[in-house]
Amino acid sequence: MLGRHGIEVVALEIASNDAIYDWREEQAPTPYPRETLFPGRNYDNLTPEQLHTVTTEALDKLNPDAVHIHSYATPDARACLAWCRRHRRVAVCMAESKESDAPRIWWRERLKHVIASEFDAAQASGSPGTRYAVKLGIPASRIFIGYSVVDNEYFAEHALIAQNDPSGVRHLPGLGDPTPFFFASARFIERKNLPALLHAYARYRRESPEPWRLVLIGDGPLRPQLEQIIADEQIEGITLAGWMQIEHLPSYYGLASAFVHTAEVDQWGLVVNEAMAAGLPVIVSTGTGCSEDLVHDGENGFTFRPDDIATLARHLYAVAHEVDRDGFAQRSREIIAEWPLERFGTSLHQAVEAGAEVADRRGFSLLARAALWALRKASRSITSFHSIAR
Repeated sequence: MLGRHGIEVVALEIASNDAIYDWREEQAPTPYPRETLFPGRNYDNLTPEQLHTVTTEALDKLNPDAVHIHSYATPDARACLAWCRRHRRVAVCMAESKESDAPRIWWRERLKHVIASEFDAAQASGSPGTRYAVKLGIPASRIFIGYSVVDNEYFAEHALIAQNDPSGVRHLPGLGDPTPFFFASARFIERKNLPALLHAYARYRRESPEPWRLVLIGDGPLRPQLEQIIADEQIEGITLAGWMQIEHLPSYYGLASAFVHTAEVDQWGLVVNEAMAAGLPVIVSTGTGCSEDLVHDGENGFTFRPDDIATLARHLYAVAHEVDRDGFAQRSREIIAEWPLERFGTSLHQAVEAGAEVADRRGFSLLARAALWALRKASRSITSFHSIAR
């Protein structure tokens, strides 16, 4: 997509893996050059100084005209921003955070404003991210939505394959039973709010004459607590299917009857994009960034406050027994069609073009220099100064 505009894309991958996700390392060739700065290393084991030094050296070697930077919260991201300002190159921020993600402290917000306002443009996930980026000092005219998208066609096509031949995936945990089921996909950590999902599901089962099952995929430190809740409350119909690689995900979307995402805090929630691309009704918490843009209440699903278990249980019942699920499914497909993979490339190109209009006229403020230097020296780990737990 960017190649059509004469733009050469080079991807800098910082490390081969991290401590959060157990995805396989991608070995397939890419249509653009990709350089891994710390091959075979775990990102979480690197020091801020290592990240700053090696990232800066890589940019010196590449000498790009623009750098698309993942936020401003990590040492490597801040190194990219400092490099761009020193060399008067376009710095585009991937603006995914929203103001409601965490309690905001005035001095931290002021520090963020000093840093974020040094970006020339931003590529935001959606409406909440755009508003927060503006508050942090990036002009609205230079913010473009399209950061958080997925390959809609991949999930739609492979979900359909599972629907047309369920026997081919019945061996996967939770898919051996043809009974309808709610589906959830999340890391088993506090902010994903999965205990609330279990409590709401238990309430739904008590009120439903023919309850659907619940299938959760994922794993994490909260698993023992979830298992204990299921045992203590004697909740039937739940499958904890474990961690799944990407090739298995469309099968779950394809055979599910609805998707549920209960996060207290989720900057966007790409799993909702995936579910909607597969044609599912969705029930999504208002703590999830995408809820404002992707979930149209009463049309393709419902929203609820993360702490409102009663409302979540009512939505589960409504989707299973009251609404036109085919109509909801079709509406999900229509809404997510406005968020295709191509939107990422288009919005990135728009951000680079807008940033180029101002980048070469901007200096590097002394206050921003001091702030970036201080953060670099004060950081003891890559998560220092993060507002949201990873």
